[in-house]
Amino acid sequence: MRRVPLPLALAVIERAGPRYARLALRTGGRLLPRNVLTFPARVASLLGGPLGQEESDRLVEARLVFLLTRVLLNEILLVHPPAESRRRLAPIGVDGVDRLEAALGERRGVILVSGHFGFPPLIRLAVEEFGARVIGVGGEPARGVDVPVGGDVWDRARSLHHLRGELAENRVCVLLADLAHGRHTEVPFLGERIAVALGAFGLAQFTRSPLLPAFAVHSQGTPRFQVDIGRALPVPDRSRAEPPTEAVAGFVRHYEALARRYPSHLFGYDALFAS
Repeated sequence: MRRVPLPLALAVIERAGPRYARLALRTGGRLLPRNVLTFPARVASLLGGPLGQEESDRLVEARLVFLLTRVLLNEILLVHPPAESRRRLAPIGVDGVDRLEAALGERRGVILVSGHFGFPPLIRLAVEEFGARVIGVGGEPARGVDVPVGGDVWDRARSLHHLRGELAENRVCVLLADLAHGRHTEVPFLGERIAVALGAFGLAQFTRSPLLPAFAVHSQGTPRFQVDIGRALPVPDRSRAEPPTEAVAGFVRHYEALARRYPSHLFGYDALFAS
């Protein structure tokens, strides 16, 4: 795939992936990765299941396309620097440009809160097209994480101080919130419940930086990839000791709407093969 122009490689995945999945399902799914074959059963309760056979088969096809696309994107991002990756992936559509520009215009930095859904690395590539510097924030050091916020209380304090400085320079911080990391809450999500870490919400409350939901999806339309930036979430003033209940609810509503449209993108960091 590295030797083939990226648009052609993606087109091959989009066309051949569903056909291969249909052929494999006729053999009982023995030629499919187990994670793909069992995916419909895994998300049935989220989608209000049980799922019918036709709906389940379509979800298997879409999941295979999603995982193969993610593998290819990861290779591109690993081999090429961000500017070259953007050039090869262009164009990445952005829905909510006006919201991003308005948030950057406040000059207090911007916090984008996302989840383990779709293609989070594309958020960075799309936002950097607007000339903003993006800071990836995560629990542990990893590719794409510029500021890890794990460790003991002193490590977290240093990370918070670092992030305050970056936001003061009108940077954009991206955090994935759908996990039970540190202080978190559990809220309804589709047909189940989801853990939402409160770090991004607390950071926005502390710095008064605009907080917006953001997700990246593979639409198979034009443009092929789309970054969806939602409305700014209402964060309580830091002088009032209120939990960010309304902001968390707004984030989850935005997440749910996209999950219903792109159910194959759920659990976006799953491995292609179970092992």
